Amino acid sequence: MSTTPPSVPPSRTALEAELAAWLPALKAVDPARKDAAQTLEKALPFRGPAVARVRELCQKGMAEGWLLPKAGGPKVKFGRLAKDLGGFAVDVVWMEGQGMGHTHTQGEINLCLDWKGSPRFHEHPPGWVVFAPGSHHVPTVTGGEMLFVYFTPGGAVVWDPPPAKGS
Repeated sequence: MSTTPPSVPPSRTALEAELAAWLPALKAVDPARKDAAQTLEKALPFRGPAVARVRELCQKGMAEGWLLPKAGGPKVKFGRLAKDLGGFAVDVVWMEGQGMGHTHTQGEINLCLDWKGSPRFHEHPPGWVVFAPGSHHVPTVTGGEMLFVYFTPGGAVVWDPPPAKGS
């Protein structure tokens, strides 16, 4: 008796292909630069067709149940889209409130999609948010719900408490 591997939903394949097309823009960004989010906004405008397609495919993935298969608490759901997409781990997270603290050893690029209400991510409105290498934060969404597509160079992240003050 042979077992057939589960088929990959067409919407997942389409989302991965859409994000793969973004790789030149993502690789051109240096997360250490203060203008990294503005550089991404020029290349992939938040209100542009490419981001709209990703939002639509994420919505479809949520409805189909494959996008956010894990829970990180009552107000955090997540899923790994790709372990290595052109040098980036790609994860998707839906959240309201606070997530787990972590350090971005090589930086992190976030596409922050407003999902419900008027959410802000660390006081940033929906759009591109980039964290520099070595930065630590406890992801926090206020004012509603957000869906994040985040790109971690080399998949490098350390789940840890914040550094002690004064160190």
